[in-house]
Amino acid sequence: MKFGDYLRTCREEKNWTQPEAAAKIEIEQSYLSKLETGKSFPSEDIFERLVDIYKIDLDSFYAKIHNDELEKLKSLKQVRSAILRQNNQQKKDERIWLICGLVMLIVGGASLGHALIPPQATTENLYRSQGELNPDEALDTFSVLKMRPPAEVQGIDNSEQRARQKELLKRIHQLEERTYDDRGDAYVKKTLAGRRYYERVSSRTVMRYSGHKWFLIPACAFLLGALGSFYISRRWK
Repeated sequence: MKFGDYLRTCREEKNWTQPEAAAKIEIEQSYLSKLETGKSFPSEDIFERLVDIYKIDLDSFYAKIHNDELEKLKSLKQVRSAILRQNNQQKKDERIWLICGLVMLIVGGASLGHALIPPQATTENLYRSQGELNPDEALDTFSVLKMRPPAEVQGIDNSEQRARQKELLKRIHQLEERTYDDRGDAYVKKTLAGRRYYERVSSRTVMRYSGHKWFLIPACAFLLGALGSFYISRRWK
């Protein structure tokens, strides 16, 4: 808003005619007319009278008047102080937006890089446990199931071995674990009631993605936010 338009609005809000307002301000009507049309600007003394008579809130005044109009009033001490405060605040706001833009640029770049990590060949190991072992049982207890009893023609009594196999068959509860870590040919894992013995049964080469494609969403959001922050810091006055 222009300074003259602001003065005319203040006068009209009071429902005063130009002669009435000029009389209260103690200036000529022609001079008030020049102030309202922008043909003239007030001195320090006249400006203080306008503020007093119109009950002008200076903070509201500085916020509504265009910057180029304030420059025309910078001969006034109060206006010079306001311009200085606005410039300092503007520089502070610009720095804040620049910092926000840099932070979002860094986070967005990191997210984009994480999303675009190419797949790498790695070995996937499959380990299998036949069942849960009691604390006093050997690790190869379930290997008895893989053994064939001696042929009866050899005259060897294999009833004990068969009984042992039947008992172990009842306890069969296979669990498998797939992992990219190489834990050797076998490893032991403790359980609540005992332990489990895992043996490696196979290995294969697979393409593993260490990144996550969904990181593209926050990456785009942060990068757009960074561009917006840089634009605001330079253009939004």
